[in-house]
Amino acid sequence: MSSPQASCWAPGISVGTQVPFPVLEKEDYIGGANTECQLSHGECSSFFLTKEQSHPQMNEFTWKDVVNALSLANMILGLFSIFCSFCKKCSCASWMVLVSFLLDMAIGSATRHLNICSKSGTELNDFAVFTTFGLASALLLGVDGPLNGLLAIIYVLAISFRLCFYSTGIPFTYKGLPCPYASCVLASTSLLTKGNTFILSCMASLMILFMMDQSYYPHDEILESESWKKMVYLGGVIMLFLCPFSITAFYCLTWSLSYIFFPDALWGRAACLRPQY
Repeated sequence: MSSPQASCWAPGISVGTQVPFPVLEKEDYIGGANTECQLSHGECSSFFLTKEQSHPQMNEFTWKDVVNALSLANMILGLFSIFCSFCKKCSCASWMVLVSFLLDMAIGSATRHLNICSKSGTELNDFAVFTTFGLASALLLGVDGPLNGLLAIIYVLAISFRLCFYSTGIPFTYKGLPCPYASCVLASTSLLTKGNTFILSCMASLMILFMMDQSYYPHDEILESESWKKMVYLGGVIMLFLCPFSITAFYCLTWSLSYIFFPDALWGRAACLRPQY
């Protein structure tokens, strides 16, 4: 039985010339990629990565870019809030902090659901959290007097201290009040009181104590939890864009205070745990 043959069309070879080729089937490793070149019965396949190899990598990078873009949007909202605070537009500044509060939850949910972990993404999100829930929220207190300025500095330091040093070692728990909830309380209070400096200072002092406290709070995996928690989140989004500031602020304030004072009863089973020595 004769060996398989293939017809090759190339310059210098007349049409119809039969050039015998042996059947080749081997794997070549070029740059770490596993590729195949097979010539059999006149069919020649070129070196290429299969779709199964390339698509997961493309999808991973695409979702990373989406999550990083959301973190960048969160940081931009914080910067706009800072600008509005300097321009004495407290309502706009507080509204942007509330938008960031909801956006931060969506970022955390997407990161956990897609199992995305990258050093650059983590650093970008940390910068966004510090900008929005640290600097922008502290400026809601106003810096007209020395006492307000000092309290704003202490608030920023408390945010920094909590982000850097508070690690529970216990799955699904926070140590100290998460800073987005503290910022949500300040922004909601600012909208309800029209930027009353005295009330904001009292609330900020209280939030600093909660953040520095050693109590444990459950992870706010609202978008991955019970249906009623998802409805709470959806209600916040709808109110934020369709309802007056006062109604939205009251809703977000009630939401945040329920998490602060009833973490175990309403928002999770992992609250108020103590590490076992």
